[in-house]
Amino acid sequence: MSVNGRAVLFLLPATAYRQEEYEASREALEKKGVKIIVASTVASNAKGSNGGLVNPDLLIDAVKPEEYAGVVLIGGHGASQFWHDSKTHEILRAHHRDGKTIAAIDRAPVALGVAGLLKGKKVTGHISIFEKLINYGADYTGLKVERDGNILTGEGAYATTLFAEELVKAFSKN
Repeated sequence: MSVNGRAVLFLLPATAYRQEEYEASREALEKKGVKIIVASTVASNAKGSNGGLVNPDLLIDAVKPEEYAGVVLIGGHGASQFWHDSKTHEILRAHHRDGKTIAAIDRAPVALGVAGLLKGKKVTGHISIFEKLINYGADYTGLKVERDGNILTGEGAYATTLFAEELVKAFSKN
């Protein structure tokens, strides 16, 4: 099953992504029958923080945003690669323009700020990035999970379960 005939796109850092964030989010959505497509900047062996490996379905450069119901950015130290990735910003802006759900957890929400999507939005993220989020015009709440319109953000590993539950709610409404 998919959401309105489309899969949900997961953007996975090439290295140092938080495995528990990826696994819990993917499992929660797949239990509801949502198809997941994983994109990364590496064609194989994206490496998690605990050594786990994921073979992405496609490269980020090959993503066509219109083909997906929404996008989820997985966090961890490796998520900082998204802060400077113009293709990621293009994907985020396209989803935002179309009113699709955009979700990011841990350190990944900074990419939303760089893409220009956080001005005046209530967001959360890892405590280490709160000043960056504020500098992009966000209202940083520090909550475990925050949803403002089509943007869903999670604090990090301690919010993994709540974030996954909110993803299910968000993509059940699409």
